[in-house]
Amino acid sequence: MELRETILRSRIRNILESYKSKNDFAPFIRKQLELIYRPLGLWGHAPNPHDDCETGLGVINVFPHSEHDSWSILNRFDTNRKVKSKLEELYENLNKDEDLDFHEWIVRNRENLFGPKGKFTHQLVDLNLTTIISGNRSEEFAVQKLQERFPRVKKIRRFCSGDIRDTRKGIDISIDFPRESLNVQVKPFKKISSFVERDGDTYFEVTFGSSVIINKYSQRNVDVFMFVDVDKNEFIIFKNIKTKIGQMTSTIVRFYEPPLATNMVFVTKQKIKRKDFEPIDKLFGAQTDILKNLEFRRAHIERMIEKEKQKKSK
Repeated sequence: MELRETILRSRIRNILESYKSKNDFAPFIRKQLELIYRPLGLWGHAPNPHDDCETGLGVINVFPHSEHDSWSILNRFDTNRKVKSKLEELYENLNKDEDLDFHEWIVRNRENLFGPKGKFTHQLVDLNLTTIISGNRSEEFAVQKLQERFPRVKKIRRFCSGDIRDTRKGIDISIDFPRESLNVQVKPFKKISSFVERDGDTYFEVTFGSSVIINKYSQRNVDVFMFVDVDKNEFIIFKNIKTKIGQMTSTIVRFYEPPLATNMVFVTKQKIKRKDFEPIDKLFGAQTDILKNLEFRRAHIERMIEKEKQKKSK
């Protein structure tokens, strides 16, 4: 029993050692894919006939994302958490006779793990399919709604799977207006509610079905977020302004400004301030005057309205 636990601890330590650098795993997996598929003539850039498919180097023409793509699902293995977990599970179960570390085991078994006829390749590919299918549906729906919104726009481009504008900058769709482009990041949402605090703050709370880290999308690259529910035919669009966005949990994000566009109808709910803040007010001898706070906000808003009216009159 003790020997078994010692071996298990050793293997776990090997896995952790393999992740010394957070950037280590991705290039390592890409290298294994290249060693398999370059000799087969299945390594390169995806074709780019319409300037909407600018990929890096990767696996092509095998296990494609869709019938319209040549970019392979295998190229997602380097960053997919489910794939990493499955590889660790296989390592624990199959590396019983040899005390190889995680990287060594993958190198020795790469054909079985990632090869076109590999024993486990289809299992790993299938782990990505749900995300891919959901992403494709969401982006196709978003393009449809954007075309309805901007019928005279020059061009709406949905970038291909693996496009570097998507993988490196987070741009799923680009709308080409005469003088500029508007870059859109699309995400499926689970639920959206609108709230008003007792002191007058209002916001929209977006709940996702899986982890979404909104702040990783730079304002320089992504102009707006478009959240969609294909099954309910619903969408909502917010500007990407960091000071107006709050990441509450890995699956909940708040937007502290009205949406740019939506086809949803909201019933605003009152959100009560947490009571555990009240003793702090009392400790400092402060009294929260909601009416005074609202009056201050009204005066500020009225000044802003007046400024905007002056701009338009000029």
